[in-house]
Amino acid sequence: LAQGRHTWLETCPSYSTPCRCPFSRSVAMPALVKEEKEEPLICCSVADEPAEDGAKLEGTNKAYYDAMSLAISLAGWVTLFGLPVYSEYISWAIFGRKELCGGANKLGWKTNIGTEDHPDLVNLTPKLIAQGYELYAWCGVLPASYFAAWPGVVQTMIFTVTNSSGTTTKLAWQGIAGTFLSVLNVYIMSAIWPMGGADPSFSPIYGYLNLTVVLFLFLATKADTNTMMLGMSTTIGLMIHFMNPNTPPTIGTWPSPIPGINWDGETTVTMLSCTAGCLLSIVATILPKPVMSIRSVHTDAVQIIKGIDEIFSAAIEYWAADSPGPKRFQIYAKMNSLNKAVARVGKNLEDAYWETFDIGNFGRIRNLYGKLRTAISSSSDEVFILKAATGCLDFEWNNGEPHQTVVQRVKPSLKKLKVNAIACLETCRLACKDGSISAEEERAIQAARDSIEAAQQELSNEFQLATNKGKDMYLSEKIAPESLFIFAVSMWAQECADFAGELKGFEAEYGNVPFINRFKNFFKAIAVSLVDTFNPTDAFSPAQLRYVLVNFLPIMGTVLVAMNIDGTVFVQYSSTMPGLLAYLVTKDHFIPFMKNAQRLTGVTFGHTMPLLVMSVVQLLPCDSCFRFAFHMGSIFMFYVTFNFMNFASLQWSGVGLTIAAFGIYPLFRQCSPDSLDDNFGAHYKAIAQTIVAIMLKIFTSTVLADSTPRDNAVKRLTEANTLASEAMQAFYSGNVKGQGGLAEKKNALKGKLGELEAIAPLTDPKLEIVPGGRAPFKYSFLTTIIDQYKLILSDMDMLVLAVAGSDSRRVVMAGSKQIQDDAMMKKDEADFFKVLTGQEAWNTVRSDLTDTMNRTFALSKEILSHDTEKPLKGEVLEKMNSMTKVTTLEGISDFYTQVHASVQAEVASKSQEEIVKDKRIIPELRRTRLMVAMNAMSLLVQHTAVIIGEGFNRMES
Repeated sequence: LAQGRHTWLETCPSYSTPCRCPFSRSVAMPALVKEEKEEPLICCSVADEPAEDGAKLEGTNKAYYDAMSLAISLAGWVTLFGLPVYSEYISWAIFGRKELCGGANKLGWKTNIGTEDHPDLVNLTPKLIAQGYELYAWCGVLPASYFAAWPGVVQTMIFTVTNSSGTTTKLAWQGIAGTFLSVLNVYIMSAIWPMGGADPSFSPIYGYLNLTVVLFLFLATKADTNTMMLGMSTTIGLMIHFMNPNTPPTIGTWPSPIPGINWDGETTVTMLSCTAGCLLSIVATILPKPVMSIRSVHTDAVQIIKGIDEIFSAAIEYWAADSPGPKRFQIYAKMNSLNKAVARVGKNLEDAYWETFDIGNFGRIRNLYGKLRTAISSSSDEVFILKAATGCLDFEWNNGEPHQTVVQRVKPSLKKLKVNAIACLETCRLACKDGSISAEEERAIQAARDSIEAAQQELSNEFQLATNKGKDMYLSEKIAPESLFIFAVSMWAQECADFAGELKGFEAEYGNVPFINRFKNFFKAIAVSLVDTFNPTDAFSPAQLRYVLVNFLPIMGTVLVAMNIDGTVFVQYSSTMPGLLAYLVTKDHFIPFMKNAQRLTGVTFGHTMPLLVMSVVQLLPCDSCFRFAFHMGSIFMFYVTFNFMNFASLQWSGVGLTIAAFGIYPLFRQCSPDSLDDNFGAHYKAIAQTIVAIMLKIFTSTVLADSTPRDNAVKRLTEANTLASEAMQAFYSGNVKGQGGLAEKKNALKGKLGELEAIAPLTDPKLEIVPGGRAPFKYSFLTTIIDQYKLILSDMDMLVLAVAGSDSRRVVMAGSKQIQDDAMMKKDEADFFKVLTGQEAWNTVRSDLTDTMNRTFALSKEILSHDTEKPLKGEVLEKMNSMTKVTTLEGISDFYTQVHASVQAEVASKSQEEIVKDKRIIPELRRTRLMVAMNAMSLLVQHTAVIIGEGFNRMES
C-alpha cells in the first residue's frame, strides 16, 4: 500500500463498498468487511486461483481423473521398461545371446577361441581379427544374470508407486533400506561360508537360525511396512539360494571396482534391481504428469477454506430461517467431508517432506501450511458445536418471536464476522504459499485481525442489545441454542484471529533459526527414529510378540517346505511361498478372512489372467510385426486396468495391486512356439503354492488371534465409556484443564474413539465367510454409537470452552497491554463454577446426567456383547425400562431459572451506551458461557438418549 501497488476492483457484492488489493499478486483476495465509512483494506471480489489439472474439468470426478492419469503413466513405464524382457530384438541388444554368454565378464563382441563343444569366449579384438577369428556372439551390455532380475524391477516399481510422489519416495527409501539390510546379511553369511550351502562346514541349521533372527528383527521392530516387505522377501530369496548346495556362491565371481562386490553376484543384481525399481517408481509419479503432495497441499488448502465458508454460510442461513428443514443434513455431510479433507492435508504435508527434503523455501512452506492445518483442525470443535446447535434450535416457541428477535438483530453482524474470518484465513493461506511473510503481508494479516476484532465487538454489542430484555431473553433454556450457535461462530472467528497473530510473528521466530540447526534437527530426527524403531520395550510387548508369531510361523513353515520337499505341487529351493507371505505382510495385528481371500484372489488372477492374454498373443507368428504391437498393447492395457483398480478402488485396491504385481512374469515372455505350453504347469504349481501359503497364514492368524474384531470393538467401547465417565466426574469436581481434567480425558476419549472407528468396519457380519456359532454382531448399532460419541465429544468441548475458554481467552486485556494471568483466569473459572454448583438444582441435574450416561454405557456394552438368540435380560435392562423422560435432563428448567436469579445484578437493564462500551466479546460474556455449559449438559442427555433408542430397536430385531 505504501508503494501504491493496488488495484481498484468491483463493488463488494455483499456490503456495497469499493475495495483494493494490498498484495502485488494476480489473485484477488476476499473482502475484509469494515464499517462502510472506513476505507476497506482488502479486495472484496473473490477470484479463484487457477485450477490445477483435473480441477479444470467441470463436472469431472477429480479422483477418477488423477487415478486414471497415474495408472496410464505407470502402465507406460512398465510397458517401456519391460521391452528388454519381452522384445526379442531389444533383449538381444542389451543382454546378447544369453545361452552363449553366461559366466563372468561376458559382454560385448565375442569370438570363440575354443571348440564348438567347449567354447571359450574372449573379446573380439583387431589382433584376433587379423589372426582370422570371426564374430561368434554379441553378449550385450549387461550380464545375462540381470535378465532374470529385470521383471523384479517392474514388480518393485508396482509395489512402490502410490497416489503421490512424496509417499512413493518414502516407500522407495524404505524398500532400498530393507533390501540393503538383507543383502548385508548375506554378505556376512558369505564371509563365514564362502561356498554357501556347498561349504563343507555349513549346516542348514545355521541358515534357519539366521532367518529366524533376521525375520524377527524385521517383524518385532517398528520398521516401516515397505522395509519389512522388501527386506524379508529379499532375505528369504537370497538365503534359500545361499543354502542350496546346487547353486554357485550368491556373491558372484566378476569383480567390480568396489572390493568385495561382484557385478554378476545375486546380491549385487538384487540390490541394483531394487534400486532401479524404486527410482523408476519416483519417476513414474513425476513424468509425464507430476503427482506432487506439495501441490496437493496448495489445492487442498483452497478447497478446505471454501468448504469452511460454505459450512458457516449455510449454517447461518439455516439458523436465521423461521422453520426447520432438511438443509441441516446437507450441512452435516459437508462437516464430515471437511474432517476428511483436513486429515488429507496432514498426510500430504508429511509426504511433501520426501519430495522436497525441506530444501530452499520448502521447509518454510511446510511449516506455514502446518500451522494453517492446525488452526483449521482446532476449528473442527466449533464445527461440531454448530452441528449440535442447529439440531436443538426451537423455531416455534412463543410463535418463534424470541428466535426471530435475535436473528433480525444479530444476523448482519454474524455474517460480517464470518466473512472477515474467512477473508483472514484466505489472507493467511496466500501468505503461506511462498514460504515467507513479507512486511506487506504482515500488514495485511494485521488488517485481517483488526477486522475480526471490530466485527467481534459489533456482534457482542448487537447480541446484548437483542437479549437484554428480561429472563426469557437474557438467560433461559429457550434462548440457549441461539446463544450456543453465536458462541460457536464467535469462538471460531477468534481462533482464526489467533492463527493470524501466530503467522504474523513467523519471520521473527523462524527467520532467525541458523541454517546449520536444520541439519542438526534432521539428524536428531533420524536418531530419534532409530531409537523408536528398535525400542526393546515395544518389540517384546505381548501384542507385538503375538503379531510376530502370526507372521513368522507361516513364513518359516513355508521355508521348511521349500527347503525339504520336492514333488507334487512343491518345488525344492523355490521361494514362491515364503516370498509371497513376506510381500503381503502388513502392520495390521488382525487381518480378517475377507482380506486374505482377496489376496488369494489377486495372486491367483495375477498368475492366470496373463496366461489368457498370452494365449491370444501366441496365436500370432513370432516374426509378425503385428504380434509385437499386440503384445505391447496388451501389456499396456492390462496395467492400465489393474493399476487404476489399485489407485481408485476402496474395497478392491489390494486385489488390483497383487494382480498387477504378480502378472509380470507370465506377461514378460519372448515368442517361442512352446513357451506357453511349458509354463502352464509352472504357473498352476505357483497357484497351488499360493493357496497353501495363504491358508497356512489364515490358520495361524485364527489360532493365535487375541480376540475377534467384535470382541476388540466391545473392549475399546468399554474403555471409551470409562473415559467418558471420568471426564464428566472431572468436570463435576471443577477440574477442566488441569491434570486428569475434563480436557485431558476428552482428548484421550477422542483417541480411543479413533481406535474404535478404525476397527468397526471389521465387525460387519457381511465379512464373515462362514459364520460361527455366535449371533451376528450388531454392526449398525456400533456405528450409531460412534456417531453419537462424536456429538458427545462436541458437548464436552462446549463445557471446556464455556468454563475455561480457548487458549486465546487466557490472554486478558489490561489497559492497552495483553498480559498472561493464570491466577486471574483460575479465579474466573472458580467463580463460574460457583454459579453452577451453588444452585439447588445442580445436584438434580448432575445426578440425572450421571445416571443416564452410566446406564446408557452399560446398555450399549450389554447389547454388543450379547451373542446368542436368547432375549437380553438382566439388571441393566430392568434399570433402563424404569427410566422416564430419557431425552430430557431432569431439573434443567429449574437450573436455568436459579442461575438467572443468581446473576440478577447483571440483568439490570443496561443502557445502549453502556453495552457499546462493553469490550467483552461473545465467548467472554458470563451469560453466554453459562448458557453454553447448561445447554451442553442437556445435549449430553439427548445424544446419549439416541443410543438408548437405537439399542432398544436392536434388541427387538
